[in-house]
Amino acid sequence: MKNIALEQRLSESEAGAVCSVLVTRLGGSYSRLLGIMLAGMRSEDVFNWFTGAFLLGSPVRASCALAAYRALVKQNLLSPRAIACSEDHELVQVLQDAGFVGHSGRIACSLRAAVESLVVDYDADINRLHFFAEDESDLVRRLRSLGSGVPRRIVVLFLREMRGVWDKARPGLSSPVIEAARCLGVIDASRTAEAMDQLHSVWEKADHSGRTYADLEVALARLGENYCSMRRCLSCPISKICISRVPVSVGAR
Repeated sequence: MKNIALEQRLSESEAGAVCSVLVTRLGGSYSRLLGIMLAGMRSEDVFNWFTGAFLLGSPVRASCALAAYRALVKQNLLSPRAIACSEDHELVQVLQDAGFVGHSGRIACSLRAAVESLVVDYDADINRLHFFAEDESDLVRRLRSLGSGVPRRIVVLFLREMRGVWDKARPGLSSPVIEAARCLGVIDASRTAEAMDQLHSVWEKADHSGRTYADLEVALARLGENYCSMRRCLSCPISKICISRVPVSVGAR
């Protein structure tokens, strides 16, 4: 009995089962959690997710970001023109009530500036931004150029769940995603392109149970950011099935 090396992979059936457990325990995509249906590619839904990603990618707790999003819905502020025309105090108050501390003014200003750019440059239709983008690099450039500049973390978070919805949304896997997938034995590649191919192959053969690839990638990001990269193995919610922690017999497989 010994710990299996990270370079070794589980069989695809085993890896698929691990992925299913991971998504069940850590939850899937944020857009699904917010009730946003991206598959139809409606501009309204895509914009709603952009706003959600903007809040989630800000330096606040995820619970505060989710609360702020729901407050925008409740107050009929969740549309490009509504946000662009909102008063300074309106957005700030929504964020403060949701628990944003010390960042509410800056985040509200940045969000409104980005949305104003959407209204002016793309006629309030975020799908037009994707349409005019020449390729995946230009898509990232256009998103990051909105307003006073959209941070890369927000753009990556947004595009991660737009993969498979927008054909030019092809973000690479983040380091936390790759690290988590390798720790679980789902993949053994460390390079982004190879890791993505392996992860897609595993997911295609897994029992999806209504989930999407975005659900898996977001769950891996949560695991990697909150546990693997911080070496919080003892408190990891799926440590019992992690091959980097659990002694397994290589010969048994």
